[in-house]
Amino acid sequence: MKIHQIELENFKGFESCNFNFSDNFTLLIGDNGTGKTAILDALAIGAGSLFLAFDEVPSRNILPDEIRVVRHQKGQTITENRQYPVSVTCEGIVVGKKINWTRQILSSEGRTTRSSAREIQEISKQSQQQVRRGEDVLLPVIAYYGTGRLWLQKKEKSVEPVKPGSQMLGYVDCLEPISSHKQLLRWWKTMEMASIQRGEKIRILEAVKAAISNCLEDWKNVTYDLLEDDIVATAKDGNILPFRMLSDGNRNMLGMVADIAYRAGVLNPHLEAESTRQTPGIVLIDEIDLHLHPKWQRRVVEDLRRTFPEIQFFATTHSEHIIQSLRPGELINLDERRGEYYNKSIEDITEDIMGIELPQRSKRWHDMMRAAEEYYGLLQEAKNANPERLKELKIKLDKLTVPFSDDPAYEAFLKMERLAALGEKA
Repeated sequence: MKIHQIELENFKGFESCNFNFSDNFTLLIGDNGTGKTAILDALAIGAGSLFLAFDEVPSRNILPDEIRVVRHQKGQTITENRQYPVSVTCEGIVVGKKINWTRQILSSEGRTTRSSAREIQEISKQSQQQVRRGEDVLLPVIAYYGTGRLWLQKKEKSVEPVKPGSQMLGYVDCLEPISSHKQLLRWWKTMEMASIQRGEKIRILEAVKAAISNCLEDWKNVTYDLLEDDIVATAKDGNILPFRMLSDGNRNMLGMVADIAYRAGVLNPHLEAESTRQTPGIVLIDEIDLHLHPKWQRRVVEDLRRTFPEIQFFATTHSEHIIQSLRPGELINLDERRGEYYNKSIEDITEDIMGIELPQRSKRWHDMMRAAEEYYGLLQEAKNANPERLKELKIKLDKLTVPFSDDPAYEAFLKMERLAALGEKA
């Protein structure tokens, strides 16, 4: 399942707009109040349409406070009026088929409709029937991790093992931005107990542990300790800590990665050890940089796409380090500022993309300026140089551009100046 485009009408702060998304990772940036979280909420409605025919999982409807409100002043009185129709329209691929679907509220007396989402509803119905027949159907992970994913976590007094249940347990509370790890803990404890009882590794559990190790480079092992009755992590230096005693950044990432991997394994048990790598889906993350050190922010996007290569991620951030790690086509700037960003300096991203003026520039920027000044000086000398000196100067000119060959625009500009000054052929 992938969503390639979404169109919003009277949804939260958006009167009418549409957005196109990358196939693998899309990052939303913008000032507070520009609608980053609103787009994630709309995507949750779109992705949640997959549950329209599921008996055990509720679909995500448009909520009353998601209807756009317009304020009018009449004399000294201010009135507020909700705007209709409200609609969320998605275009994407579901079970290999390109479809469009719409959820909308037509009037103040209406509810969220499903009449324009019949195609995805039929896919939903077929998927549920396949699960009940015991067929190996590939179910996509759908999950939403809001900014409350860490703050409200509480240690359970006692974690009870889970009994065998439907694959649909992988969708329980999946679109609740305030996450709960209760179901994950119960499942993990059950798998650890089963592993001990059978005297063999449970492949789906090993896939979850491998996913965590892939994203948490400072921790060599994560397991469920039956005596602690909690997830326990072992650091590379040998230090052992229960989940509740980890730093906020480690708890944030461990909890989120484990939850995605757990859902992939529960939804697609037939994939076993390959469940994290082969399960598709849509994952929404509000403030992906939450509690992460800048060094970790710089690599978290690549960690997630490497660990879950078939999942389409949507995230928001205020971090320049996250922006710096993106590939072309993965940024949506709601402030409507544009610029190249991959591997650019933090200072350049802050000023050129995020619109914050800085009194200083990066070391790379200064190096490029010095190289350009020296380059121009050599060009002026070369205009009147004898053949032997001209040969030496051309070698120096070539060497000056080498350190910045990853910046095509800079290199091309200097080359054009050289052609004009020396009369060389392109």
